[in-house]
Amino acid sequence: MRTHFLINQTVSLIWFTILLSAAFFPDAKAADEQPNLVVIVVDDLNDLPLSPGGKPAIVTPNIDRLARRGISFTNAHTNNPICAPARASLLFGLYSQTSGLYWFENWKQNGILNKCVSLNRHLRNNGYSVFLTGKIYHGGRGDDAFDDFGYLSEFGPWPWDGKSNQGFQPHPAMMYLYETDGDMDFQWEHHFGPLSMIPDWPADEARGIPGYKGWRLYGKPYRYVNDRNRDPLGDELCAEWSTDIIKRKHQKPFALFVGLVRTHTPLYVPDEYFERFPLDTIELPRTIENDLEDCAEVLADLSLYGFRRYRMLVRHEGRQLYKQWLQAYLAAVSFVDDQVGKILEAIDRSPQRDKTIVVLTSDHGFHVGEKQFLYKQSLWEGSTRVPLIVAGLEGMPEGVTCHQPVSLIDLYPTINDLCHLPREPNEKGGGYKLEGHSLRPLLMNPQGGWTGPDVAITALPGKDHSQHGRHGGTWFPHFSVRSKQYRYTLCANGEEELYDYNVDPLEWDNLAADPAYAKTKASLKSQLIALRDGPNWRPLNNLDAWTFDRHRIRAKKQGEELVFTGEGLYLATADKVRNFELEFDLKSPDADHLRISYHATLRSNRLPGTSVTLPPAPSNLEGERVELRRRDWNRYRIRVVEGRCRVWINGRLHSDVHSEGGSESGVIGFDFASAESSSARLREIRIRDL
Repeated sequence: MRTHFLINQTVSLIWFTILLSAAFFPDAKAADEQPNLVVIVVDDLNDLPLSPGGKPAIVTPNIDRLARRGISFTNAHTNNPICAPARASLLFGLYSQTSGLYWFENWKQNGILNKCVSLNRHLRNNGYSVFLTGKIYHGGRGDDAFDDFGYLSEFGPWPWDGKSNQGFQPHPAMMYLYETDGDMDFQWEHHFGPLSMIPDWPADEARGIPGYKGWRLYGKPYRYVNDRNRDPLGDELCAEWSTDIIKRKHQKPFALFVGLVRTHTPLYVPDEYFERFPLDTIELPRTIENDLEDCAEVLADLSLYGFRRYRMLVRHEGRQLYKQWLQAYLAAVSFVDDQVGKILEAIDRSPQRDKTIVVLTSDHGFHVGEKQFLYKQSLWEGSTRVPLIVAGLEGMPEGVTCHQPVSLIDLYPTINDLCHLPREPNEKGGGYKLEGHSLRPLLMNPQGGWTGPDVAITALPGKDHSQHGRHGGTWFPHFSVRSKQYRYTLCANGEEELYDYNVDPLEWDNLAADPAYAKTKASLKSQLIALRDGPNWRPLNNLDAWTFDRHRIRAKKQGEELVFTGEGLYLATADKVRNFELEFDLKSPDADHLRISYHATLRSNRLPGTSVTLPPAPSNLEGERVELRRRDWNRYRIRVVEGRCRVWINGRLHSDVHSEGGSESGVIGFDFASAESSSARLREIRIRDL
């Protein structure tokens, strides 16, 4: 009898272990089967390794070598063509439109991301030794969830004047650029050349500048005699450190994140890489003179940084400056490819070769002159498309391509899947579900099995971050989706773009106004809005979702509408919320007196700065008149995160105010200032927690 009892106990324990394993490791594999992981993220690397038509040709033997071992995604895109938000989406698995981080903001100060679990922390929490080097997070070492950290990112070597900050200095030999473009922002960013172009900064006694000859790196003198007798550059240090990590004897599976920066400007690399691309062999990207005439005006604004950078180079025709810049970018890509080769060689020589998955990508693309643009931060292909290669997964096909639209948001759930990690890292804090989808089905069968959306979405803050230093952040975000055949873009002001890549791979012909494409545009717009707005909305269309003074206010449900009338009309949500996004249609003869407030109690303790009267007279933050339709419906959108309250009316940002004290849980209230008796009709009211 006792033996029978022990057998039952043993069987129960086995089944419990199996169930526990299935819960924590979705494909039911044991933790000791977890593969090693190497993730290489290159800064500002566009789609040149994919050999797109209409752009300069380049050979990348090491990236090609990785591609021959796995799957190349030819239609992979960034979720935001700016460093900080792109990397935040990759590392936290949330879109910019969910986190509210659209531009160069510190993720640690973001009320959503600072409650979420990063990819590297999730790996470390689940049995991995984690190593980081170079630029993985935008700025600094990230969240310190690693076993060892190599080198901080370094965009140098740098010229130096002997006095100023030892970084982000322009090259004295290229200051002639600003004889014609004296107002150009970030002068250091436009310079390029071989390391033999040693900077010699002249002394200036009147300004107290002692001068300096030579390069600086990591704030110290950088030794350069020639290409064979010099100190290593930052990316070379990261690559060598990475090879040392790979060579170590590891007691646990390891995850290594390598951030290579050199395709980021300024483009200084050793002479040998320039010699690989003689100027007379470089073909300029194909452009047409009137390319921008049919584009959305807000995207084709020639005051934007990328257009200004392009014009600054092409106007120096006698110097062939544009060709020289292209030569420098190609040299930088080739330099990065060599660093990738060092890492791959270390993996191939390691006994762990067959247990190591390698992922290579970039944070976003970079225009090299197509559409007369020279930068990231656009919603065209040059800025959104990135290389994405995954290799080393057991049983996957090798040397093939996949054309399904995917994006960086998909990497976190993919790594969870490949490394047998819990699917949802934020269940114990924040509660945010990862918004991407695992690429594993496509890795095993590039032609099918995909469970994600048919399009990849990219968000762009609608004020250029480098437009003479006027930082707009999240004002007027624009969005674009890429399908297998089309790109559809919806700007915050309602302008649209539509490109058919089957006939127009260089995005020269905007079809948004073409009736023949109306059905296609409508379908893509619907998909864009679904991805832009996200899940987790709940309706507020019932009367029990609201509180009001029943003696002074009459309320009723009329079809799909809520109708309120009365003296001193004041409505408030029945439930308290904290960080939220609210949308609704409102029709009222008193629409220009509507006031919205968010506060901790129904009638007192309003948070400073979050009470907004709509609309101001006569215009919004951009000086544009807010057109309210008094006899028709107006669409409102309100977003509150950590005391910052933003209000959009009919698609245009109306106000952006911030309470330094942060936010508490409270109700959302509506009333009509200066109106003794009011009436309002509301419909399609919905809210979601952020």
